[in-house]
Amino acid sequence: MSRIPLRAWVGLVLLVGLGALSLVAGRLFPEALANTCPLGWDLNRPDRSVCELAFGGLWVSLAIGLAAGALSTVLGLAVAALARLSGGVTEQVLLRAVDAVFALPDVLVVMVLQLAGQSLMDAGMGGGLGPFGLMVTSLALVGWAGPARMFRDRLATLEGQEYVAAARALGGGGVHVLRVHLWPLLRPFVLAVFLSRLPSAILTESTVSFFGIARMEPMSLGRYLGTSYAALIYEGGGRVVIPAWGLLVLLVLGASLASQALGGGSRREV
Repeated sequence: MSRIPLRAWVGLVLLVGLGALSLVAGRLFPEALANTCPLGWDLNRPDRSVCELAFGGLWVSLAIGLAAGALSTVLGLAVAALARLSGGVTEQVLLRAVDAVFALPDVLVVMVLQLAGQSLMDAGMGGGLGPFGLMVTSLALVGWAGPARMFRDRLATLEGQEYVAAARALGGGGVHVLRVHLWPLLRPFVLAVFLSRLPSAILTESTVSFFGIARMEPMSLGRYLGTSYAALIYEGGGRVVIPAWGLLVLLVLGASLASQALGGGSRREV
């Protein structure tokens, strides 16, 4: 059993701790939090305390990051597996498509998808996709290319192992080799790639929401900061925005520490 690096534990504990804190403070006991919040009330929304907005936004941002990260990882893994199983011209075509999507600017594409999706929803053609679903789908559509390239390269490396060549020589098909021999070695890398998608998804959503493009309700940390930036010009405005900035930084830091440590560990195992 491989040893999980200390830095990964720090990142995972930070992520789990923030998730538990946002669940308890932002979802289960928001009234108790409102009555005991030491940061007072929001200057722009006096009906809610700063703690409610900050921890409620943390819950939404974390949920978006987890959902978008999982969906983009699954899409990338499916494309990579299809490329390696197909091989030849099909694999090259898929790789060129991956490169084309990977070259697109994430924030700009997500903004365009948000505006297009909101127009469809306003016209009653959203198919039941709310703001949360629209954001997760947008982030996954721009975020699968990176994981697909990484999974494809990792599969190509693992296929060079002698026991894999032996399995093929004994008549093992592509799906059998992938499922029985490659997947067990690929799983730690899948977790690292999934965690690496978290900070990217959270920061992209925060940037889009900060500029008022997304209609996230309840508000994510990015939208909360975007609607509260004017508070900085008021006396004491820092108490309104600094908690949200701090939580956003800790969230991204936890995901980055875990993904970098687990990614480095899985590379050393090959």
